[in-house]
Amino acid sequence: MKNSFQKLVINDVHENHRLDRFVEEICDLHNITYEYFGNILLAVSEAAEVMFSINTHEMGSSLNVSFEKCAKGLMFKMKLNETMGDQNEDEDLLEREIRRHRLGRDLYIIKSLADELEIGANGKGITLIFHVTSINFEKSLGRVQLLKDFWEKEKNVIHEN
Repeated sequence: MKNSFQKLVINDVHENHRLDRFVEEICDLHNITYEYFGNILLAVSEAAEVMFSINTHEMGSSLNVSFEKCAKGLMFKMKLNETMGDQNEDEDLLEREIRRHRLGRDLYIIKSLADELEIGANGKGITLIFHVTSINFEKSLGRVQLLKDFWEKEKNVIHEN
């Protein structure tokens, strides 16, 4: 099995349109259905927002997003790349609690949509894995149902004549 590997660098959370296009092209390339595409796009977008929100105090940070097709399925790795670390120790306690609450909500969404989620020990990296091996099974079940419906309709037409 030949693995495909692609990479994208995002400099700001406002460049999420580039990330959306990146995910869309990957899903098109690997024939991912709309149901899986929506899950993948939302989880990857939320993960990017989490990475930027965790490190809002670091100016000049960029996010490296890499994709790899592996045996388990589709794997997206995100790693924050700091260029100029300027720690803001004067962060308000309320702002910190609001950010922590949002982080918990966002991580819940990501865990619900991705099949596997790994978070780096220092919070600088997230890996999302989406199992796509069952897609062909779902397609085959749908095709079997369509054939059954067709033959039932055909039997009814023959018996009426």
